Amino acid sequence: MATPSLSVEASARYLMGLGYVLSGPLNSEGSTSAEPQVKQRSLCDGFTGSYSVGLHVGALFLILFVSLLGTAIPILGKCIPWLVKYPFVFSAAKSAATGVLLSVSTIHLIFEGAEAFTEECIPPSLKKYAPLYFLIAMIAVLLMQALDMQLADIAERWMKAKLKAEAEATKAGAKGDEDFRELSAEVKVGVTSGPAQTEGPLSEEPVELRTTGPSPFEREGTNGESCVEPRVPVAATEGGEAALTMPSPEQHDHRGESVSHGHQHLTAAPPSNMGTIRRVISALCMEFGVTLHSVFVGLTVGLTTDGELKPLIVALVFHQLFEGMAMGSRLAEAEFKGNLEIILALVFSFSAPVGMAAAAIAVSVSPSTMSGSGFTTLVAVLDTFCGGILLYLAFTLLLGDFVADVKHYCAEGQKYRTVKKIILFAAVWAGMGLMALVGNWL
Repeated sequence: MATPSLSVEASARYLMGLGYVLSGPLNSEGSTSAEPQVKQRSLCDGFTGSYSVGLHVGALFLILFVSLLGTAIPILGKCIPWLVKYPFVFSAAKSAATGVLLSVSTIHLIFEGAEAFTEECIPPSLKKYAPLYFLIAMIAVLLMQALDMQLADIAERWMKAKLKAEAEATKAGAKGDEDFRELSAEVKVGVTSGPAQTEGPLSEEPVELRTTGPSPFEREGTNGESCVEPRVPVAATEGGEAALTMPSPEQHDHRGESVSHGHQHLTAAPPSNMGTIRRVISALCMEFGVTLHSVFVGLTVGLTTDGELKPLIVALVFHQLFEGMAMGSRLAEAEFKGNLEIILALVFSFSAPVGMAAAAIAVSVSPSTMSGSGFTTLVAVLDTFCGGILLYLAFTLLLGDFVADVKHYCAEGQKYRTVKKIILFAAVWAGMGLMALVGNWL
């Protein structure tokens, strides 16, 4: 009977070395089983177990590389001629990213928040309402809806003001053209009504019209620069009439067209339609939710022991790769101007490593820093809140894009429409399934 007892004690010591907490007696008289009750180490407990800073630093750089790779693939894909030629490939990747986000919002965030609310150190007042995590997620959804509608309303007013300004500029350009024609006609009538030349050779020198004050042919352009038309020369002819040299109609019409179409030399044009603006809004909101989630994932991984880290690091590699591709595809579709998409990609890529670094520093200074009631409550609330944000984005914006892609590529008359529809649906399910599988460890 001594051998099983030693085996249980050895198992208990091994599990405690990995950071698990054992509750209950190892052997109790009258019990049907001598197995110890094992529970996963929680955020309420101080850090226990072996911890190698070098191993965690190596994992940090690995996660940073994978995160950068995941976000860079969709963004750099815009520069690959093959992907530009076949945009359906990008749409399939975007559909997979939608499935990834569905799993992240539910399995990785709301579920983890629900687990955190069951920890022993959570204040009793928060445990009185059992479905509190779902309430926080719904509050996040409603706040996102209000924010989305408000931003869309602001963007719509901005677009109307922009279109009104363009219409006024076009009208002003047309009025300027009409004034130019009327003035040219008056000049020609005034010259022909004067006395005709009867003697002397024909004048070879053109007569230049001079006016006092600014020339009537100098008017302001649409971009604030002065568009100076050449002065109108008048030359004598055999019949005593003066020929009026005017710009060709093609040249003048092109200027009017440039006014109406807003051909300006701008380095960074703002979004030109509501669809682009909504994609920008969804990308920014997704950036906030996913980045905050990655920070806490990094904190969790950084607080693990050496024995726990090895299986977790594999799951975290796939986690950051899939999330990075989802984030990068949305940043690429939003068509940010300048370097904004690169900056946002870097912010996401550094989020998990920053969390891991903060956890490693905290463990080195004080193992009990990132534990206890306050820290656990903060993680629970933010996990469920970010889950609600991503859930709103997934069901309102991203799945809406998926339906639009299906209608575009699988419409009547499209080649291989059935195959394309199967690929798009399979991409969504594959992204959701792979991220749900990773959720078993993270």
